[in-house]
Amino acid sequence: MQKNEKRSIVWIDCAKFLAILAVLIDHGKGILYEGETIQYISFFSVSVFFFLSGMTSWYSLERKKEEETFVHWTARRLWRITVPYLVAVAVCQFFKSGFTMSLGPYIMWALNFNLEGQFYFVLIYLQLIAAAPVLYLLTVFCRRGKRSFLWRLGYLAAALAISLFCVKHTVALQTYGGGNYLMGGTYLFLFVMGMIAADMQIVIRYRSRAVFCAAASSFFFAAALAFLLKDRLALDEALFGWLLRVNPPGITMTVYSLSVIFLIFSWCSLGALMNSEIIRRILAVLAWMGRYTLYIFLYHMLILEYLPAALPFLSEMSLLKTIVYLGAMTGIPVGGKLLYDAFRRSLMKKAMAETKAESARRPEREAAELSRPSE
Repeated sequence: MQKNEKRSIVWIDCAKFLAILAVLIDHGKGILYEGETIQYISFFSVSVFFFLSGMTSWYSLERKKEEETFVHWTARRLWRITVPYLVAVAVCQFFKSGFTMSLGPYIMWALNFNLEGQFYFVLIYLQLIAAAPVLYLLTVFCRRGKRSFLWRLGYLAAALAISLFCVKHTVALQTYGGGNYLMGGTYLFLFVMGMIAADMQIVIRYRSRAVFCAAASSFFFAAALAFLLKDRLALDEALFGWLLRVNPPGITMTVYSLSVIFLIFSWCSLGALMNSEIIRRILAVLAWMGRYTLYIFLYHMLILEYLPAALPFLSEMSLLKTIVYLGAMTGIPVGGKLLYDAFRRSLMKKAMAETKAESARRPEREAAELSRPSE
């Protein structure tokens, strides 16, 4: 893998971790803090996730082996999220049902994606992954040399039109937010935008440009955040009512989320170009945590529900409570995944060792069979 590709993956993984951190802060309102300002600041989370999902889907499709079909790629990607989701439904049902399991309710919860509020994300993601090969081909089709900009702009306009149509005229399931609409409503637009951004192969290679982009992105982010906190989504309510505000995102939240993406991309690129070991290690840790966002997303609400009873001495809102709660909501899912991976590796290692030993014993048994006198 080339150095520029590694750098691009690092900033995407860092952005994933910051987005999941924003999810935890958003859902911690009333437990970790009061007031709406902090919550408004964290509203970018899901929109950033779907933009990044478009980028990672493009990278995966671009790098897939030639012999792998789009059908196989889609099935593989769907399997990767469906299995953890089904396990999460089982775990959540077990704890929420008084430590019991029941097949009928489990099937209904799994199919309706509403046992936990955040499960709507899985429903939208599955639809977008199923559509990803077609969206990828359309993205590639828009490579038209000097006219690529116009083709991409037209593609984005079509994606926006389809997204608005889905919000106004379609119903998926009665879950939450964008999960109520096919393709997640305007999340489809952000997914396509992420694919186009990946296809454009935007990379900052020089420190001077990274400094300029970091400064520009900081200004853009500050302006978008200031407008969000002042307007409080009044513009979107005036244009769309309550259909498009935060989830699925309207104009204000889309612009704000894009400013966050630009900010993270610019500052991560600048950090990577600083040739500082400390910064490199910080980015590496953030990127490592970003690879486990699916598991944090699936289990954080269940953990948040049980933490007050498990930690009664942290009843008052404080910085310590925030650190402990955020640490538990991230650490427990990540730790569980690491333990599962270690257990799975040990089983595979044991199975390989037994297979190797069996292969080594086979010639001895065959020799013994040949040397046995016939009756």
